[in-house]
Formats: sequence, C-alpha cells, structure tokens
Amino acid sequence: MVSHTVWGGAEDDGATVGDPSALLEQAVIAYVQGRFAITVSHLRRLERAAVVGHAVVDARHAALRGALAARAQNWTECCDWYERALAFSLPEDHACQQTLFCFAEDCTGSAGDLCGQCDRWFCPEHGAEREDGVARCGPCLDVALHNLVQAAILADRVGTAVETLASWARTANWDTAKALLACLAPEEAANPGEQADVLDSFAPDRRAALLLYRASRTLHPTDLERVCVPESGASDSPLPEAHEWLRPWAARRLSRAGRHLEAWRVRYEEWLARPVDTAAVHALALTALRVFAGDAEADDRVREEAARQAIACWAMVLHSVSYWRELGQHSGRPLTADERKAASDALTERIRQALRDDDRTAGRPTADSLELAWEVELAVARRLPQVMEGALTPPARGYDFSFGPGFLDLLSSVGGRWKELVADVHSAVSDASGEGDEAGARIEGLLSPEGRYLTLLEFGRFDDVITGLEAEGAARHGAQENDESLQGPRRVLGAALFARARAHVEARRWSAAIRDFEDAAANGVSLTGHEEEIGRAGVHAGFALYKNRAKVDWQAYVGLLERALAMAPLHEQLKRDLAVGCVNLGEQASQRNEHDEALVRVARAYELDPSNELAAAALNAAETRKAEHLLKDRSASGRTSAVTALRAVLDRDADFRPARRALAPVLYERSLVTAVRGDRAEALRLMQEARLLSDASDDEFRHFGEESPEYDIAQGLFERVPSPQEPDEEELREALAMLSVVRSYAVLPDLSDVQVWLLADLAEILCEEGRYDEVIALARRCPSDVEDRSRLDAAVVEARTCRRPTKGARTDARSDRRAGRGRNTARQLPLFGLYKDDQLW
Repeated sequence: MVSHTVWGGAEDDGATVGDPSALLEQAVIAYVQGRFAITVSHLRRLERAAVVGHAVVDARHAALRGALAARAQNWTECCDWYERALAFSLPEDHACQQTLFCFAEDCTGSAGDLCGQCDRWFCPEHGAEREDGVARCGPCLDVALHNLVQAAILADRVGTAVETLASWARTANWDTAKALLACLAPEEAANPGEQADVLDSFAPDRRAALLLYRASRTLHPTDLERVCVPESGASDSPLPEAHEWLRPWAARRLSRAGRHLEAWRVRYEEWLARPVDTAAVHALALTALRVFAGDAEADDRVREEAARQAIACWAMVLHSVSYWRELGQHSGRPLTADERKAASDALTERIRQALRDDDRTAGRPTADSLELAWEVELAVARRLPQVMEGALTPPARGYDFSFGPGFLDLLSSVGGRWKELVADVHSAVSDASGEGDEAGARIEGLLSPEGRYLTLLEFGRFDDVITGLEAEGAARHGAQENDESLQGPRRVLGAALFARARAHVEARRWSAAIRDFEDAAANGVSLTGHEEEIGRAGVHAGFALYKNRAKVDWQAYVGLLERALAMAPLHEQLKRDLAVGCVNLGEQASQRNEHDEALVRVARAYELDPSNELAAAALNAAETRKAEHLLKDRSASGRTSAVTALRAVLDRDADFRPARRALAPVLYERSLVTAVRGDRAEALRLMQEARLLSDASDDEFRHFGEESPEYDIAQGLFERVPSPQEPDEEELREALAMLSVVRSYAVLPDLSDVQVWLLADLAEILCEEGRYDEVIALARRCPSDVEDRSRLDAAVVEARTCRRPTKGARTDARSDRRAGRGRNTARQLPLFGLYKDDQLW
C-alpha cells in the first residue's frame, strides 16, 4: 500500500517535496488504483513546489492532470493540460550521444529521439519530432492527440486544438495527426486522405464526440472557400448576383473572423434561395446558433430571434434522412444507427442546455421559453414525415418534410410556392387527424396555438400548463364563453387539471385532487369512468379532516365530501361517510335550536345512507319535533303536514315513541271530527289507528278503554258536548245534534239524562217564544230510557194548554199527558237526517 503524507504538518510547508519523481510515481500508482483524490493531492503538491523551483511540471505530470480533468468532465482544463503535455520538451543535456534501440520489441531500427513524456527511445517509425524539437513516442502521442480532440470538441476549443494538430501533422511520418486534422479542419490538411481508420480507432465516447463536431459542420466541399475573399465592409450588403454562389464561402470567412452576426445575414440570404436544401438549412442553423451563443454585438431581441431560427433549422436537419446520408458520404463511411443517435442526442442535449440557461437568465415564463419551443419543434419534426409520406409528392430535388412549427413559419415567410407548401402540410395533417391517424392528431395539436402546452402536458409539467393558460384566460377576460378561440385553451386546461388531479391521487394529496377534478369538469372534461378515483380521494380527504384535528370541522368535512359526491354520485363509501358528517351537523344545529337546519341535514344523511341507524333516528326525531311545532299552530295545512311527517317517521320506525305519542292524539281528534261529519267508516278506522298507537304505560297517551272504537268515539264526542250556562236555542240544538251522533255509536251512561235535560231547556225556550207545536214535537224525540222527564212533560203540557185555552183545550191537555205517558218514546234523534215535516230540525 502506498503511504500518503498529510499536508500542513509542522515539518511540511507545502513547497518541499523531497524526491519529485517518487511523488509523481505515487500519484500514478494512486490513479491506477482509482484513488483519484490522492492523485490530485500529490500533483497539486508538486505544482506548489514547482512555483518555488523545487520541482518541474513535466509532460507526464500534465498528461495525468489532463486525464483527471477529462474524468471530471472539465473539458476546458483538460484541453489546457494536454496542450501543455504536448508542448513539453526535454532539456538539452538529455540528448543521446550513442545509438540505442527503439522501445518497440519487434523494431530493429536505431532510436534517435527520446520521448519527452515517458523517457523512452524511439525510431522515426514509432514516434515523431516537431519542428521545435518536441518529441513523443507513438503511444504517448496518439493518446494525447485523441484526448485533446475529444476535449476540444466538447469544450468548443477546436481552434486551439487545430493549431496543435497542425504542428504535429507537419511532421512527415505521423498519420494520426494528419487524419485528425483532416476531420476537424479539412481546409488545414494538405491531403485529407481516408478518415475511416481514425474513426474506427476512436473509443465509442470519443467517436461520438467527433461525430458531434462533424454534425456542426457544413456539408459543402471546402475547396471554394479559398477563392472567396470578401472585401472589407462588403458583408453588410448582398453579394452581386454574379457571385451569389460565393455566399457559403463568404459566410465561413466571416464566421472565422468572429463576425457571426454578418455571417448569419449572409446565410439567411443563401437559405432564401434554397429553403428546403439540407445543406443551406444546416448552415443557417449553425450560424444562427453562433449568434445566439456568443455574439456580443447582438442585443437580446436579435439573440432570441437567432435562437428561434436555430431551433427551427436544427430540428429539421437532425430529423432529415438526406442530412445523415450526405454526412456519411462526406465522412468517407456510412454512419451506423447508433452513431447517428449518439451524435443527434448529444447535440440535442447541448442545445437544450444552452436554451435552458438563457431562459433562466432572461427570466422567461415556461410557456414562452426557448427550451419549450425546442421540444415542440423536435416533436413535430420527428412525426411529420410519417404523415406526409403518402400525402404529397416531393419536388424533383427531394426533401424529408422533417418540418416543425417554427420551420413552417419560416417557409411561410418566404412566400410563393413555399407558402402553398405550408398550406398543403396543414391540410394533410388535418386530413390524417380526421381519419383517426394518431400521429396526425398529435401533430395537429402541436401545430395549434396550444401546442406548447400540450408538450408541457406530455412532460408532466401540469403546473406550468395551468398557470400559463389561466394567465392567458385572465388576459382574455372580456371574451365570450362560447368564443371559438377559447375552446382549444379550455380543452387543454381541462386535460392538464385532470392529469394533475390523477397525479394528486397517486401522491395521496386528496383535497388537491378533488379541487382539480372539479376544475377539470368545469372546463368540459368528462369524468365518466373515474368515479372510483374521485370517490377514493373524497373518502381519504374526509378522513384526513376527521383524523388530523382535535375538534372536527364538520361543515368543512361535509362541504368537501359533497363536492366529491357531485362528481361520483354512486360511490357508496363516500355516501356513507357524508351521511355521518350530515348527522353531526344536524346535531350541532339542534344544539343551537336551529331545528329547520337540523332537519335538512339529517334528511340528507338518511337520503345518502338509509341503513345508517343514527341518521334514521336523528331524522325521526327532527321530523317529529317539526310536526309537534306544526300541531301547535292548529292550522289545517299545518296539521295535515304534521300527520304526513309523523306517518313517514313511523314507516321508518314503527316503534318510535315520540312520533306515536304525537300522532295518536291527532288521529283521535280527527276521528271525532270525521264522525261528526258523518263518515262512520273513516272515523272508526282513525280511532282504531289511534288505539294501536296508544300506550297505557305512558301518561302522555290517552288511556283508551277496553271497549270498541265506537265506544271511544262516543265517549270523546260526549265529552265535547257544550254545556252552556245561559243556553240559547242555537247552542241547545247544536248540543242535541252532537248527542244524536254520540247515541249512533254507543249509548253511554248519563247520555239520556243529559239529552232530556237539554230537550227540556229547549222546550222552555220555545214555550216562551210561543212556538208550541215545536215543543209538542220534542216529546217524540225523548229517549225511552230516561228516568226523569218531568220538566219536558211540563213544558209539553204548557204548550198544549197555551195552544188550547178553552175548556176543551184543557181536556185535550190532560189527554196529551196521558198519551205522552203511554206512547213509545224510544225513538232516537237522527244523525243528520232532517225530516221535511219536522220543524224542530
């Protein structure tokens, strides 16, 4: 195990390292063992010592630092260290004074140079020496050059890497440097030659980096660039028509001079002439991206315009089959599907990251962000060729229809046949969508004004969709509800709310889920088929309110569950839980003496869950209480409503004593009224029902006798016969009529005595008024079972006497008395039957 010195001790000042070679060996061993932190520590100690002249940072040290930087993906630092490693040369005193053998085992040549990195001797075949005397053996040089190229591409420092490659490519015997130079800068290579061998020798990650860099290069041959030398200041105006073919080369010269904004304008002019040419689109994409990424002269508006143009063009290029075909031809070998995907994904991610950083810096809303525009463009460009494959016939030059919304807008701005092409594309997409094609429907949505929100919806960024659409809706506050322009945003908003509601359910955010389900339904989303989810959310949300509070807010509980039940009306558990909440609200209302509110609550509870015994009992009590209140008003409608309510209570619970206690007296009174009205059958039925509801053990019930209902009716009516203190004729007649009804049901004790007493009173009044014939007629209505009818007989005698004042009349009076004692007086008074010849009635 290699020991490691702890820095900063009393004897270590950080600058004294002892033997630098030994410390470097320790760093190399630690790197091989994967102990990278210790490796960095050793190397930094050497670097601190080098500052004060106690050590030297040599080529091996720099190469090791470059490898560590690459491992940390610090590509800029990696470039710096590898350029330094390739520039280090040995001191003059290391020159070889004798002939040694090459390090290669099978090599018999004489070694004439010493590697400045590994200190091995090599022959001209197995190494190279630059013009400035820097020498490297083949293995050290190949590794350093490959790593430098990869880092330079990823750090966007190809220019400095090209300079280093060119210095080694000028050596006559090293083909790796020449091939790499031909890949990165064909214009710098004298003889580009074959590049396939270089690609195959790259490791997969390095090959991907090289392909990524190639994807950012123009497809045009580069020979003509040498003849295009734009005059000073001439780049601000279009090139003359005779030299329009020089535009690509003029643009490249401007780009190399760092005049990216001018180069962009030239590339745009070139693109206008060939809007669907892959090479022209690629060149415009690359130049626009340079303006966006690093042109200090461009203001924010120009940079954003360049970014959106780059987005449109890059999406078209990366999904174009012809682009990759031409790229393979230009590279000298066809690219495999994996290589294409790796290069495309890497470039896509780099652009995405750059756009994301700019969005963050500019503070753009998510809905207006460049990153979102990039995603929408990629989605449409990827799918549109599928729809257009059989819809249109491409022009003779051919193209792939890998257009996104931004590129279609660019084509439309050109006008002419390109605008017509855009219209044809939209028509083909609409037709495909109408025929049920999934890709067509997807593209139609993305091409709509709500396409960006649909993309966010696919990514699960529901909050961004909802926030953006609600803000737009607030801006269109004055628009009509049925405005066609509102239907698309409303539909997408509803979908986002519905998706977020389901996400809330998955995350167990129950109350938020119910709120979003409600809002989704308000925006036209059908909740059919999702009632179980909604019901589950309502049940759990109610349970959370019930569980998490010391004192349950039943009002909030019921309100929440009512909202959920409105969306899932058949969810049984939700209905049962809501019934419990309504019962508790009813109890609270009863405690506040708000009985109407209590009745509404418990009625709702019973409606939701008839099997809930608490709900049924609370409803029975509330309805009984209300019925008792109605009975106190004594209005006909109130009493009818009360009876109906009490019967409903007893239908639910036949043994509910308060309802029985309240209903029995009402039925008893109604039976008596019905008897007076002459409906004998109904009166007996009501009295029988009252008898069944009565309870002899309860003092509040009327104690019915053991006789029949007829007897109870007779007894009740008899008790209600008026007993006037100073009777008049009308009162007496009313009392006699009542007694006649009583006698029709049962002959009660004392009934005849009261009846004859009232007849005598009436006879005396009639005698005083001289209505003797009516008095005489009363005698025929006297019951036969009366014991004392003397007053009535006296009144009749007086009537006969007064009617016959002569001697003969007195004789007739005595005859009348005898006849009265001898006649049958058992004839009862009729109930309500009035005889026409009977003046009494």
